[in-house]
Amino acid sequence: MSSPAVQPPSIQWPLNAIRLAIVVASLITLVFGWVDMLRNASEAEAAVLERARLHARAQARTVGEFVQATLDGFDLALKSVRAVVTEGPAAIDRQAQLAQQGFAADLVLQIFIIDREGYLSYSSLGPSPRNYLGDRDYFRRLSAARDDFLVISEPVLGRLTGRWSIQVARAIRRDGEFDGVVSMALSVDGWTEQLMRLDPGPRDTLTLVGRQGELLVRTLDGTAHYGKGLRLQRSFVTQYEVEEGDYTSESRADGETRIYGWRRLRSGVIMVSGLMLEDVLAPARQAREWAMARGVALSAIFVLAILALLAALGRYGQAMRRLASVEIWQRANFDLVTGLPNRALLLDRLGRMLQHARRQGAEVVVLFIDLDLFKPVNDRFGHEFGDRLLVEVARRLEQLFRSEDTVARLGGDEFVVLMPAVTGKELAAHAARKVVERLSEPFDIDGQAVSISASVGVALFPHDADSPAALIAGADAAMYRAKNAGRATWRS
Repeated sequence: MSSPAVQPPSIQWPLNAIRLAIVVASLITLVFGWVDMLRNASEAEAAVLERARLHARAQARTVGEFVQATLDGFDLALKSVRAVVTEGPAAIDRQAQLAQQGFAADLVLQIFIIDREGYLSYSSLGPSPRNYLGDRDYFRRLSAARDDFLVISEPVLGRLTGRWSIQVARAIRRDGEFDGVVSMALSVDGWTEQLMRLDPGPRDTLTLVGRQGELLVRTLDGTAHYGKGLRLQRSFVTQYEVEEGDYTSESRADGETRIYGWRRLRSGVIMVSGLMLEDVLAPARQAREWAMARGVALSAIFVLAILALLAALGRYGQAMRRLASVEIWQRANFDLVTGLPNRALLLDRLGRMLQHARRQGAEVVVLFIDLDLFKPVNDRFGHEFGDRLLVEVARRLEQLFRSEDTVARLGGDEFVVLMPAVTGKELAAHAARKVVERLSEPFDIDGQAVSISASVGVALFPHDADSPAALIAGADAAMYRAKNAGRATWRS
């Protein structure tokens, strides 16, 4: 009997094992290849970013040295004019003309002197009306101080020149007592041109920031922000012990993200250099794109998955940017303590109100409110208690006014109310009296009864002023008259 045929062993399982091994090995190789490629790309970007940070710092340092040298020259010129104040107008005029010759003609608008009462007493532009300049912030700072120091103001609209300028000023003292201010008006446009001559990149920026964070000069779209008192919410504004640093942020001027390097100058102002992030990363990102293309060509099986992931990440990034924009807008336009509109939103609304009022022939009332005796309460009970008191003040003010009115907090214990379509000074006076009466009523903060009061200044468009800055300044000056009259009252 013949033997049965021997069946060949099955080879399906080793083939499957080989296929599986090849697939696994290919996947492992592909994964490690992508990981290595992405790691190299990230390291390249990190290196580029680090170089950009160092470059931004170096540029801020270099430009800052130029700016400081220029400020030193302005200060020397001011001191030279101040030295001859007692010698009479002819000597002052001679020295002022000599001082101006040392600077570019488009930079120095005028050299002027304000007397101890706040009135213009000399201008290098020649005879001028007896303008009152005692409401300028730099005048108030110098008149209240005992030390001799240089003040650099926020951009202001010159009442003689009609141009935007930054004031550098020093106090004049006679026998140790305040006797006025000598100041130099520097063209903001001239400053901008000076910075542009330092040749920043076409989309890079150079910004000069005041010691309190106020924007002084910017090479990008500066005119749109002159006099609006923008405050940069950066840590370097308050960390005076830190000399320089860097950060990455989206610009409120054009929405572009930049790497910023900053340097604190000896004068207290801060030089900020901004490098366009997109331009900085362009070479590294181009290299990454070529590597991605080669990776996709070698791993076509993963193309759809990668595209889907990229699309999902893109949608997620867009959603996150939208959320960030909303948060940035909220922080930029509303006070963090009270939730009221801040200075930036206040000025925007006031500008719109004035445009509408001019077309309709209507009036707009500005109330400038300063809380009396708030500091003693804040010092006694602490800042948290003081913040709760500010919130209650804000609620009372909102209850007093119409929905179309704007109640805003400027900062500290200062509030401003805008009232469009109000007819007559009598209604403005009535509103001011109601504010004084309502804020004089005791507050209950966590069971603690607190009494304060308010001094209110009133300015009326178009009777008192016809611009946002002038209206607020007029209301501010009226508030000080009310405070000097004994507080808990109002003045127009």
